Parts: sequence; C-alpha cells; structure tokens
Amino acid sequence: MLKQKISKRLLVMTVMLPFILSGCIFGVRSPQQTTQQQVAQQNGGLFRSEDLGTNWARVTTIYTAGDQQLRFDAANITTIALDPQDEAAVYVGTQHDGLFYSYDYGDGWTNSLTAKGTVNAIAVDPLRSCTIYAALHNTIYKSEDCSRHWEPVYFEARAGQFITALTVDAKRNNIVYAGTSGGSILKSTDFGWSWDVKMRLIDNIKKIIIQNHHNPDIIYAATQKKGVFRSGDQGETWDDLMQLYVDQAEVDENAEFLALVEKTENRMGREMTKDEYIAFALQYKYKKMGAIGNTTLAMDLNSDKTVEDGIIYANRNGIYRLVYGEFIDTATGATYEGGIWKEISLLTPKATDLVYSAVVNPKNTKEMIYGTGNALYRSLDGGVNWNIVPLPTNFSARVLEFSPDNKFLYLGAYQIAK
Repeated sequence: MLKQKISKRLLVMTVMLPFILSGCIFGVRSPQQTTQQQVAQQNGGLFRSEDLGTNWARVTTIYTAGDQQLRFDAANITTIALDPQDEAAVYVGTQHDGLFYSYDYGDGWTNSLTAKGTVNAIAVDPLRSCTIYAALHNTIYKSEDCSRHWEPVYFEARAGQFITALTVDAKRNNIVYAGTSGGSILKSTDFGWSWDVKMRLIDNIKKIIIQNHHNPDIIYAATQKKGVFRSGDQGETWDDLMQLYVDQAEVDENAEFLALVEKTENRMGREMTKDEYIAFALQYKYKKMGAIGNTTLAMDLNSDKTVEDGIIYANRNGIYRLVYGEFIDTATGATYEGGIWKEISLLTPKATDLVYSAVVNPKNTKEMIYGTGNALYRSLDGGVNWNIVPLPTNFSARVLEFSPDNKFLYLGAYQIAK
C-alpha cells in the first residue's frame, strides 16, 4: 500500500426564434396519444436533482412563441456545459437535435444550431458569459451574443475527421483548445479565429479538461483507446499517464510482492540487499495503469475541484483518482514523488456494467456519483460505501454534471445501441 506523505500540489432569453421541430423528436402530443412505445421514445432528455440523485425532475420544456408545448424528451444528450460566471446557465448538446440553452437552471430552453450534426462538445468562455464555442460534426462554431447567432471558426477538411472536444483557459480566455477524432490537439490564441496543431495523440480525443480552478497551464486529454495524457505547459508537451503506477483497490500488493521476493531470493540463493529490495519493489510491486486490462479505454474524465490538481477517470475497467504528492511505501520504506492512480472500489463488476459517467461534488471530494446503463451509484465517503439510486430513465446516464453553485445535479440521458 502507498500512503500519502506530503501533498505537494495536491439575458437575455430570446423566446421568439424560428423552430423546425419534429413532434416525434420532441414528444409533442396530447395525453390521449400517449402509448407505451411513445413513452419509451420520450425517455431521454435532461434530468435535474437537488438531493444528489434521490429524486429527479425532467427539465426539457422549450420556450415557444405560441401555445404549443414542445419538449426534447426523446433527445440523446451528448454533452453538458456550464458557465462559471452564471450558475443558472446550462448548455446541452444532443445527437440529432442541435444545442439547447437555458438561463434558469433548465426550467425553460431555447434551441439553436439545428440540422448541423451531432453536438460533440460545448465550452463557455469563463470570462465572457455570452461567448460560447460548440463542436458539431467537423466544425467549431462560435457565438458572442448568448447563442443567438453563430459563426464557424474552424473546419476540419480531412475526410472522416470530427471535432470531439473543446475547452477554454480561464486565466487567458483568448486560448481555446480543441480535440479531433483523429487525435489532434488544436490550440487557438486569438479566441478561436485561427488554430495550430500542438500534439497528435493518434487516437480519438474524447474529452479535454483544463484545471481552471487551480492552474490553467495544466491540461488533461482522455482518448478513446490510449487512456489519459497530461500537459503542464499549455499543451506544448504531454505525458502518458498510463505509465503511472496504480494502487489497486482489490489487490493486496504487499502479500503478492513478498511472495515474489521470496521466490526471487530462493532463485538467487541469498537475501536481497536493502538497495536491491527497494529497486525490486519499484519495478515489480505496483502495476502501471496501462498494464491493467481495459484501463486505456476511456469512458469519462472529470476534474476534482476540491483538490489542486486532481481528476477522476472512468474507463472500461473501473474508476480511478489521480493524486499528486510524495508517497511512502509502508512495506519497503521507499519514497515515490509524483502522480499515482488510486483505484476506487465499486459495486458494479469490472468490465460488465459499463460506467458511462463519473463526477465528484465540487464542494466535497467524498461525494462521488457514477452512472451506468442501469442505475446510479452514490458514495458519501470517498468510495468506501455505495448506495444504488434508480435512474429516472431507461436510457443510460451518459453525462453527469453539478451546477457551479452546487444547487443541482444534471443527468443527460442517452440511448445506447444494444
């Protein structure tokens, strides 16, 4: 077991807009028309909870000019973005129905960017509330008037390439980062008007996170098949975090290691010296993240805002926290300084009930929630104990996000193809 020794780093609401909306897509029907099949079709959209997921309300009402009631109950939610300066502002991306935005915690919505493809990512300028970036298909769009008008600022010309991730530097908001399905990390230093390739990770970039709450020079990128990478210098250089060691929740590393030491010393015909023992421990006691099956297959990545530089990483094997500091091995006395992955013990069996989303309460690091295709799992003690909370939908819990003021937890539902 590794014990941490010293932590080192550790509106304007526009309601009269032209809508080209399908009654089927948004669930527009009278109560007499509701059938079991139609109820299933309406089981997507966005949900909101004010008690950490115990109770949920669907919040999908669209503002319209007349008496017609429209809702995006059937939409597959792909992403949720929030405004650090306006806790009530919410931006939601969908698979087929464009972008929705609300300035009242989701009580009412306006639809935008329709018929342009899947909304893969949304980023709000942390210093300019009405400046929003959105990645749809192979194009990045920018709005400077609270989503009323949009202008394309980047187009991916390569066939089969899409924009998949977006984020904005909170200290220098002229800096915007984007990720592509081909593995390129793009950077703009002029508010998105021109772009340079900073890194090619040769794998689909699923998500990019800036540690804006601590140090915006620190950036994380989660890829589809190669795990997580970290940059500490605004994207100039990147470290492969799959090479860091893992403190596994369900493995007694001390017992396994001592058995290996005994076997090795028997083969050597003598006891190891202290230096040999420490070197052997550093090489064989702890596995590297990338050596553990399915850990490079990213599902979700989120910042733990309660610590200086922490993230929570969900993959097809489970959920892990990244912790930085100075650690001491309680068995060998060896010290290790840097980052280490801490596996979180889950209720769900590994690699079976997939984790689609994982989030840490930004006000309390011990409160964690993860979502699967069947339920929500909630811990109030850092993952030691869990309770199961039913999903408010028969869709999967694709996205989980807390509002900036911690008032609400949002859940974006998505129907996963079987």
